[in-house]
Amino acid sequence: MGQEKNALLAISLVGFVPTLSILMTLLVIDGELASQAFFILCKAWILFIPTYWFLRVEGNPLSWSPSDKNGIIEGVVTGVAMSVIIFVVWIVLGDSIDTESMVEQLQNTGLTSIEVYVAGMFYWIFLNSMLEEYVFRWFITVKGIELTGSESGGIIVSALMFTLHHALALHLFGFEWWQTVIACFGLISAAAIWSWLYIRHRSIWVCWISHAICDVAVFAIGYQLVFN
Repeated sequence: MGQEKNALLAISLVGFVPTLSILMTLLVIDGELASQAFFILCKAWILFIPTYWFLRVEGNPLSWSPSDKNGIIEGVVTGVAMSVIIFVVWIVLGDSIDTESMVEQLQNTGLTSIEVYVAGMFYWIFLNSMLEEYVFRWFITVKGIELTGSESGGIIVSALMFTLHHALALHLFGFEWWQTVIACFGLISAAAIWSWLYIRHRSIWVCWISHAICDVAVFAIGYQLVFN
């Protein structure tokens, strides 16, 4: 029972922070600078807590989570396959999205400026995707396994928590309910695949490569939405 309680505490300390970040930056905080400051604070928190928990609470040695060649190949293949699906869905359903509402919500974050958008694009593709894999695919998946007693349970816990803040963001950006449902299905599926890859290879780099490739597709579509 002690392991389950510790796992639940660890998940609670980290898993809901991205959702809090979305709520505060899009609904509560008024002002670009304050919004960005709170965003950075939340990112620092979800980086620090898993690291502290792993090294100090559990007393584990530092690990760089190495991967093998097969893992890298699987990361690339899954990333490309999911990106193709993203583009297909966009081609089919893109015209139904309320772009004006989305752009209005983005103004408070500064992402409607081309300079900020490009900087954000590099951040999300190369850094944020890595941080999310570090948090959701490693920390929360592992703690989910400890909490539920099974790998499938860990995958489900991680996938649901990963999808939560993305679903909220899509809703606040003006997606219709059915659009959000479709997006959530894709998010849960992708998150489950990434957690499965982590369990299979015990490396966040495999998941990160796949995730980063998908983010390239998302930001390509986002650019068209915001600036065209």
